[in-house]
Amino acid sequence: MIMPITSRLAKRTLLFALAVALWCSGVAIPLKAANAFSYGYRTAPNTTVGITKPSITLYFDTDMTSPPSAFSMKLNGQTVPVIYDHTKKTFTYTPTVDLAPGNYNAQVSITYSGYVPIEQSWSFTVAKNAVGQLPAPSSVQLAGLAALNDYRTIYGLPPVKLNDQLNATATAHAKYLDANKVQQSGGSQASLHDETAGNTGFTGTNPLERSAYYGYTTDVGEDAAYFYGSANESIDVLFDAPYHRTPFLDPSLTEIGFAKYNDYTIIEFGMNASATPQLVVSPAPGDRFVPTTFDGNEEPDPLRMHKTNSYPVGYPIMAQYYGSGIDKIKLVSAQLSDSTGKQVDLLTNDPSNDDKLTNTVMLMPNKPLQADSSYHVKLNLQVTKTGGAVTTETKEWDFTTEPAEKIGKQKLHQNSADYKKNYVTVSPVQRVASFGLDDSSYTVDGVSFPMKRTPVIVDGSSYLYIRDLAAALGASVEWDDQLRAAIYTKGDLKITLYTTKNQYEVNGKVQQTDTPARLVGENTMVPVRLLSEVLGAKVVYTEATRNVKIIY
Repeated sequence: MIMPITSRLAKRTLLFALAVALWCSGVAIPLKAANAFSYGYRTAPNTTVGITKPSITLYFDTDMTSPPSAFSMKLNGQTVPVIYDHTKKTFTYTPTVDLAPGNYNAQVSITYSGYVPIEQSWSFTVAKNAVGQLPAPSSVQLAGLAALNDYRTIYGLPPVKLNDQLNATATAHAKYLDANKVQQSGGSQASLHDETAGNTGFTGTNPLERSAYYGYTTDVGEDAAYFYGSANESIDVLFDAPYHRTPFLDPSLTEIGFAKYNDYTIIEFGMNASATPQLVVSPAPGDRFVPTTFDGNEEPDPLRMHKTNSYPVGYPIMAQYYGSGIDKIKLVSAQLSDSTGKQVDLLTNDPSNDDKLTNTVMLMPNKPLQADSSYHVKLNLQVTKTGGAVTTETKEWDFTTEPAEKIGKQKLHQNSADYKKNYVTVSPVQRVASFGLDDSSYTVDGVSFPMKRTPVIVDGSSYLYIRDLAAALGASVEWDDQLRAAIYTKGDLKITLYTTKNQYEVNGKVQQTDTPARLVGENTMVPVRLLSEVLGAKVVYTEATRNVKIIY
């Protein structure tokens, strides 16, 4: 179950607001009559830190294009070697030896030729239990990183790496949540993103403060889940939840921290500004194993403005502009159509009706999508760029849903490069279901599933259980007791398999057969010979291995 979190953009707004509160501004005074220049600055760390070698940094933004003519830093009155990074606009000193617990004062002096030197100072504290060496990533953290990068692979985005400071931040926060039993009871109102001073394991009230405690001083976003499952499964449920998905697909993302402690999963995203706006849509264009359903359990609730609708809904579709240069977007129109051209009813969220979205559009089919079915998305977006220019942009793409639940996730995490090569394609791919007549499981595109009923041989003919068959082919089955028939449905195809006569129906048209379906016990079993007649698929039986392969 996914528990409370805001969208990445909402988180970014929160963190940005916190950062803005820490920024100050000023005007540099010329020594002689000349034009003054303005600047803004932020310092770090400013509070207590839990590491003994924190990066001591002055973030300095100015309208001066030339570098300073001189600069220096002092720590507790002693001059230290400070490094100026013109690109990052930072003055930084990282101690080479451990700082003892206690209070410290940092002072930076910056001189631009012809101007009075700028002096800034601030203080911070090294905690009594500060550590000198952060631990190397654990196997669970490496698994979480790999799973997250699997998703970035299929979207053609560069992989991210683990950051030790963000790993420590995520781990400490996950342990805090567990120690204080946050959200473990239905009536709990505590947020998975907040900590309260005085509680066990407290390192900071919000993600920005907690990451600063471990020496990470740039903006962060955070995903959190209270969920029982593996690292891969935790990544999957977070990605499938639309508000949580957005940081995964940020093109400028370079590093994360990941932690899983008991049932708590935390991801810290190190946020970087990007100058180039980029539109990213999901599901990925051409993805052939998209889930059909979203069950909710996300906070904020994407359906909160759609009061008459309830879960489950179809898998969320998103379009988001990352980077700068975009002031706002508005959804002009949205269409989702199936392979026959039939329109699917959509629930739409954009910044006009969802205060948790910025430069993002979210579409949710009001009912789960059909399994193993192709869909086409068409969006018209009104884009207002920084400076006021307004354009209308159209984005179209298609995707196909998976034939069986979670098969796409399994294949993705087996080998994401192969997944992108073979299953993110221009056209829908061919499916292969395989049934061994002597086996207790079947496979769909190489992924194994347990059979509910093993095959049987009656009068020399081999029979498969209709519900196993339907599950493998992305269909549904209902039993009609009056007709004594199983009703197999997939999209517009409806097959009635009678068990008391040598007939079957395809979309109402009666057909004769010498090998009808039959009841074995209370299970409807379908002979292999009948499969090719009714499914329109290629059915290959290999006697040597007693294997039925259905290619469709």
